[in-house]
Amino acid sequence: MSVSNSRKYSLSDFFSGYFSNYGRLLLANLFFCIPLAVFITVLALLSNFLGGLSWFIIFLLIPFMSPFFAGLANVCRKVTADRSVRPVKDFFKGIKENWLFYLINSVLLYALTSGMFVMLALNSQSDSGAVTAYLIIVSLTSLLFLLIEFSALTMSVSVELHFVDVFKNSLILIGKGFINHLKTLFALLFIAFLMYSLAAVINSLVPLLVVYGVLTLLSLPALIMYVIIYNSYQTVDKHIIAPFSEETKRARQKELDKQRDEELTIEDLEPLAVGDPEEYVFLNGKTVKRKTVLRMIEVRKNAEQ
Repeated sequence: MSVSNSRKYSLSDFFSGYFSNYGRLLLANLFFCIPLAVFITVLALLSNFLGGLSWFIIFLLIPFMSPFFAGLANVCRKVTADRSVRPVKDFFKGIKENWLFYLINSVLLYALTSGMFVMLALNSQSDSGAVTAYLIIVSLTSLLFLLIEFSALTMSVSVELHFVDVFKNSLILIGKGFINHLKTLFALLFIAFLMYSLAAVINSLVPLLVVYGVLTLLSLPALIMYVIIYNSYQTVDKHIIAPFSEETKRARQKELDKQRDEELTIEDLEPLAVGDPEEYVFLNGKTVKRKTVLRMIEVRKNAEQ
């Protein structure tokens, strides 16, 4: 259901929605952190056993956590859409209905992240113009994909569309929701700046990891997802959800009208068939020409023969 006409999006609305639903977001965040903790533990054990890990193994966090991002996104979408939020049910419903989309999406993200890492490593070791050109291409592709992601993550948990349709619509929404995308980028950069500032202030690894761990457990994943969903939902709602809802309503109403018309018998229709075929009569809540009623009677008589 669209809330475009009744919802006023603003910074105060953003914080009001976040803090009034903090308990629900915290619960969803905790469910997200359980598999995250499992993955980090496995990485730590592997690192201790192998004596180190490559970035390509660490980046596996992206596809591994993808279904749980779907659950978190669905909860944040419910909060943003100003609906009743049931964090446990909505979290697992998001996983059940959207895990495949998020998994495919995460594979693409993993490929881009790994490609960016390779190009940065090559660029630091070479002054080749070709390497620099490839780095620029990968960087622009990554930026485009990131802008597509903002709408795609929201759209996938809001409407039933095929993977390709979600990405096509998200590409179009880059222009229509450009200001909202900029808000998301600046908000994410601000969060990154705060995290970096903590690292600068806490000049010790163990306390820093403890602080990062507590922040992750209490809010960080849900906050990041809420920022993305909140800013992109208003664009998705206006250009995708509202038209999609209206189209669905019209299709359902048309089907209901057809069903009610089919339930009418010849005896029901005959009183309406008397008179000028070009005159309008009232049938099942709508006006139709009398010749339409005559055709309906003819169809029923042919069916009985």
